[in-house]
Amino acid sequence: MRDIGGNLFFLQSLDVSYCRKLTDLGLEAVAEGCPDLQRLYLEGCRFVTDKLLLSISHNCRKLKELGLQGCNNVTDQGISDLVDRCHKVEFLDINKCSNIGDLGVSRVAECCSFSLRTLKLLDCYRAGDQSIFSLAKYCKNLENLIIGGCRDVSDEPLKCLAAACGDSLKYLRMDWCLNITDSSLKCILTQCGQLEALDIGCCEEVTDAAFEVLDGDGKQLKLKFLKVGNCPNVTVRAIGLILAKCSFLKYLDVRSCPRISKAACDEAGLLFPELCKVNFCGSLSEPDVIL
Repeated sequence: MRDIGGNLFFLQSLDVSYCRKLTDLGLEAVAEGCPDLQRLYLEGCRFVTDKLLLSISHNCRKLKELGLQGCNNVTDQGISDLVDRCHKVEFLDINKCSNIGDLGVSRVAECCSFSLRTLKLLDCYRAGDQSIFSLAKYCKNLENLIIGGCRDVSDEPLKCLAAACGDSLKYLRMDWCLNITDSSLKCILTQCGQLEALDIGCCEEVTDAAFEVLDGDGKQLKLKFLKVGNCPNVTVRAIGLILAKCSFLKYLDVRSCPRISKAACDEAGLLFPELCKVNFCGSLSEPDVIL
C-alpha cells in the first residue's frame, strides 16, 4: 500500500476487498498519495477504522464510490468525517457495519444530497426511521436503497421516501423490516413509477391488500424482479394482481409462502410472462441484480 501511495499519483480506482491484513496505516498512505482517487472498495477489511475515513476526507475530495461492507470498526463519527469534505459520493456500501446508525446515515444524506444514488445498509440494525426520513428530505435522486434487516424502520418514513424519490427509485430491498405493513407498500407501488426491483421478503405484516391498489389502475409497472418469500399473508390473489400490471417481470420469488404454490397458481389460471422465472421452492438460482 505504501508503494501504491508513493508511486501511483493519478490512481482513480482501488479494490482491496478481503485483503484482511490491511490496516489504516497502509491505506492512509494511499489516501495521502492518490488525490484523484474516486473509487475505493474495502469490503471485509476488518481493521479499517474511522481514522482512515478522516484521512480520505482530507485528501480524496473526488471520491465517488466507497465500499465498506463488514468494516465493523467504522462508526457514525468516521462516516460523518468522511462526508464533511467528500460531497460527491454517489455509491456507499456500509452493509453489515453494525456501528453505523441514524447519526451517520443522516449526515451522509445531508452532505451528499445531490450526488447520492446508491446506499446499502443491509443489517445495519442501528439505522431506523431517522435515517429514512433524512434520505427522503435530502436525497431526491436516490436510485438504489438496501435496508434489509433494519428492523426498526416503520411505515411513515417509507411513505415519505416514496413521495420524495418516486421519480428516481429503481431498486428497493427491505426484507426483514418487520414493522412494514400494507400502508407503506401501497405508497411504494403507486408512487415509485421507475421501480424495477423490490424485495419484501419476511415482511410478515404485508397482505394481499397492499397489492389491491393495482386493481383497476391501467398503468403498467416497470417491475422486473420481485421477492415476496416468507410472507405468510400474501396469497395467489396478490400474484394475480401483480401479473396484471407487471408484464416486464423476469423473476418472482415466492419461496416459503404457505398460501402460494405452483398448483394453486395453475388452478387460478395465472399466466406468467414468457421470460419470467418463478422460484416456488428454491430450485432456481437468483438473478444477478442489486437485491
